[in-house]
Amino acid sequence: MKYLRTGVISAAIALGLVSFSTTAKAEFPDKPVTVVVGFGAGGGVDTISRAASSALTKSLGQPIVVQNRPGAGGGLAVTALKSEAADGYTIVATTSTTLTFDPHAKDIGFGIDDFEYIAAFGVFPEALVALPSRGWKTFADAIAEARKSGGLTYASTTSIDRVVLAAIAKKEGVKISPVPTKGGAEAVAQTLGGHVDFAYSSGTYYAQAKAGKLSVLAALGDKRVVGFEDAPTLRELGYDASSVNMILFLTPKGLPAAVKAKLVAAFKAAATDKTLLDVLAKRNMGNVVLVGSDIESAVHEQSKQFKAALSSN
Repeated sequence: MKYLRTGVISAAIALGLVSFSTTAKAEFPDKPVTVVVGFGAGGGVDTISRAASSALTKSLGQPIVVQNRPGAGGGLAVTALKSEAADGYTIVATTSTTLTFDPHAKDIGFGIDDFEYIAAFGVFPEALVALPSRGWKTFADAIAEARKSGGLTYASTTSIDRVVLAAIAKKEGVKISPVPTKGGAEAVAQTLGGHVDFAYSSGTYYAQAKAGKLSVLAALGDKRVVGFEDAPTLRELGYDASSVNMILFLTPKGLPAAVKAKLVAAFKAAATDKTLLDVLAKRNMGNVVLVGSDIESAVHEQSKQFKAALSSN
């Protein structure tokens, strides 16, 4: 009887451990969640991600740890994400063009179907900017200067700006040389310091431009930048180029459906946070919010457009 009782007790304990383990796995999240930002501190992706993470702490009920892993226009963090566990505890924040443009433009270690898409916040007011002391009213003036001086340099942050500016330089028969940076904050600093002639910026420039410290020469999007309507788009200047770029939050492929649903719901709730909305407004990124299947559809559509555009060049 002693051995029988021991066996029954052991079985009960084992059953309890199995039950506890099952419950623990179902209660996502039961520990801090890490958001890895694919760009340097102080830039647009970093600033928005930190505001979103603060809001996510409330909606998920767990601390959000933010880490910066800049490099390759957000590609370094995305590449590393493929080797992470698909459990919802590691999320990467990057730009949508990192997924929709880069895989078509160069040989990299990831593709658009390697990840789960959780949310997208805002649209970057991408633009080409320069010091007002340059005296350029639009990007056409910068091109004229490139012809006269033998070439210009610019602060670059992504592969897409290098492809776009290379195509423009070829069309115009001028030299425009990229100076790679680790993000928008560094690109703006290089421009303000006079180390480059102009810069591509996804939105970090906005506060300095509003203060009159930078001039907006051209917008990369389909519309002119709000507040700087005098600056034409690249298409209006005669170039077949545009970029509609958002901040993406993604996880490894194979995320459990229940975990993904909880993350999507948390991001949807976070999107109404006043602090996050204020930061988006300050960066002039609008109030665009996509979650779940909506963002996945948008990402795939954008990828098709970039693929077609690159194929025609």
